Amino acid sequence: MGIGRLLDISVRSMAAYQRAMDVTSQNIANAGNPEYTRQKTVFATEETQAGIGMGVKIQDVLRIKNNLLDNQIRKYQSSFSEAEKRSELLQQIESVIAEPSEIGLSSYMTEFFNSWSQLAANPNSIQLRTQIIQKAQRLSERFSEIFEGFASVQSMLQREAIVKTNEVNGYLKEIAEMNHRIYESEAKGIRASELKDKRDSIIDKLSELVNITVNFNEFGAAIINVGGVQGADQNVSAEFEVSFVNNKMRIVSKNDKNAIALLNSGELFTATDLYSNKIPEYRTGFENLANAFVNKVNEFHMQGFTLVQSDSSSTGIPFFGTLDTSGNVVDAFVNGQIRINDNILNNPKNISVSSSANNDGNGSIANLIASVGDLKIAELGNQSIFETYTGLLNTFGVDKVVSDNKIESNGLVIQQLKNQKSSYSGVSIDEEMTNVIKFQRSYEAAAKLIKVVNEMMETIIQLV
Repeated sequence: MGIGRLLDISVRSMAAYQRAMDVTSQNIANAGNPEYTRQKTVFATEETQAGIGMGVKIQDVLRIKNNLLDNQIRKYQSSFSEAEKRSELLQQIESVIAEPSEIGLSSYMTEFFNSWSQLAANPNSIQLRTQIIQKAQRLSERFSEIFEGFASVQSMLQREAIVKTNEVNGYLKEIAEMNHRIYESEAKGIRASELKDKRDSIIDKLSELVNITVNFNEFGAAIINVGGVQGADQNVSAEFEVSFVNNKMRIVSKNDKNAIALLNSGELFTATDLYSNKIPEYRTGFENLANAFVNKVNEFHMQGFTLVQSDSSSTGIPFFGTLDTSGNVVDAFVNGQIRINDNILNNPKNISVSSSANNDGNGSIANLIASVGDLKIAELGNQSIFETYTGLLNTFGVDKVVSDNKIESNGLVIQQLKNQKSSYSGVSIDEEMTNVIKFQRSYEAAAKLIKVVNEMMETIIQLV
């Protein structure tokens, strides 16, 4: 082997191991960076000439990635974010319902029915009649507060959905830009590991908002689908907006209103699902409860007779709402508000508690109304008002418990997956320091070879 060839091999080796130490140093420097992906130097034998090896070269610098593991983490992270956001929002709805507490609906209903029991024992008492009106007003106000609370949460969800959708659009735009920069960089032969790490971080953040699928084309560009709708590729990114389809909040493509993202996880899914499904479900339950309550109270009240006024008592007066020209009760429960009959508000003597005309001492009807809370009502599936209300609270409670359990279970899975990722893609200081020593020794050996070549050349010169 010629002296020139020995020198060439030595220089190549020194350059290769210097580059390997640079990569290892980069790994060590980013050991505490959670977004960093470990890089590995792959060595190969330099092509031979006339059957003689030409030393070592760096064949590649690989990012140690497991795309299957990353996709699993993103899937569970999306589910975790959805459950965490749902639990937070259900907590707000829980404060609207305010059960169990003294300001809960059950407390006000109990006070209302108890006031009728008291009146049954003393049907002529104007004070007790006034108390019934006051209890009814408080109950009506509490119903209104609950429905206003539902509307307030829905309004907040709509605003939040718009904000989160804009965040999705921003992430998709960044991913498309990163795809383009990565392609340009690697087309010039420059590794874009740091750019890919940044792109992965953006994709992770996107997965917290919506369910996504991630694929890579032959150019290494990340192809993102959001709920089955094209989101970003190597060239362009889509834009989404909040739209209402059949009174349900949906996320659709700005360029194609028929392209609806089918969300099933992520914070944005929570907002759309609660707005479109859960809150209307809760609201319908309370509406059915209020209507059954109003109808049953009116049914008994209209059978009763008022106190004697102008030498006679009256009957057929609804406690809630008023009568139209056809004799039907109207405006008893409107837009979440229970309305007390003005004739009763203005004159407590019109509260009907007697089962017979001109008999002021009779409190039979008051006893009937006092028992309404425990009666089985067909409109409520043969359940009582209190049983139905307990069922509504249980439904809400189950939703909250399911979300909390989902947070815990998904959190454990994510931690396990991240531990696997860390062991695979993370930086081990011990391993990297071992590589530093190994590469340093190889570099020193190549340097010594140059020293040997130099001594050989000096010997030859002296012989001339």
